[in-house]
Amino acid sequence: MKKLMIAAVATTALFSSASFAQAPAKAATCVGCHGADGNSMVPNFPKLAGQHAAYLEKTLKDFRDGFRKDATMGPFAAGLTDEEIKELAAYYASQTQK
Repeated sequence: MKKLMIAAVATTALFSSASFAQAPAKAATCVGCHGADGNSMVPNFPKLAGQHAAYLEKTLKDFRDGFRKDATMGPFAAGLTDEEIKELAAYYASQTQK
């Protein structure tokens, strides 16, 4: 419950971030755990900001296609198209890790 509360507070704060205004539409799903710019404030969730786009793209495809298992990421990635994955990967790769 405490993690959910932290994620909810972080989501609210980060949705107002200026950098999120340029994010792909599907990034709204990522904000709760990974932050608006990919800089998660919760240690359990990895930072996506500054990661290589090819790595992020492969990871999302692996979650979507069932090669990589995670109870949270699997359902989120399941509905993503290749183009949406490419857009998300490019967006988070372009962000600065803090």
